[in-house]
Amino acid sequence: MAGSIRKMEEIYKKKKNFTYVPPTPPAELIDCSNFILDFTGRKFLNVGLDSEDKFNIIVQIITPSRYVNMPSDFLRRIFSLMGNILSFVLDVPQKYNRNLFLETEIISLSSMVYQGENMLVIESKTVNGCRVLLNRTDLIKLQYLEWSIVETVIRKTNIIRPLVLKQFEIIGNYIDREFTNVQLLSRSISK
Repeated sequence: MAGSIRKMEEIYKKKKNFTYVPPTPPAELIDCSNFILDFTGRKFLNVGLDSEDKFNIIVQIITPSRYVNMPSDFLRRIFSLMGNILSFVLDVPQKYNRNLFLETEIISLSSMVYQGENMLVIESKTVNGCRVLLNRTDLIKLQYLEWSIVETVIRKTNIIRPLVLKQFEIIGNYIDREFTNVQLLSRSISK
């Protein structure tokens, strides 16, 4: 018996242990609005302008270990499918039952059983490891916040984004003007 345990220990040491490497933290959003899905479970939803994506409105769902970024129109599609999603999630969990609700080139929406409970899986196809699991309580809270989230997205799209773009244009013009003045001044000094 002791020999077999030692053999297993040697085999275990030879194999590489799996270590979880979390994805890079999400980008900071401009004019970010926060919604709490589950405070004790630390699940949050952020809506804001992404400076890395031409100031488009994105939605971030953040959990303690993972996050996912999605365009605001994908969240609207989730809201339109919420009846089907909730009927599956509220159903009795069945092993190995995975449904694909929606899939685009950048994100997929499916379901799975995790710890004996049906969960909604929102997974990024562009960033490896970016996946979020939402249980029935999170989905009901998300549906409860639907109106507020949609109004926030509309306000950011129609009012905030044009203002931010205008401010960046003003700042860019100012920098161009000042840089041109500095170049003209240095040329006149050198002559």
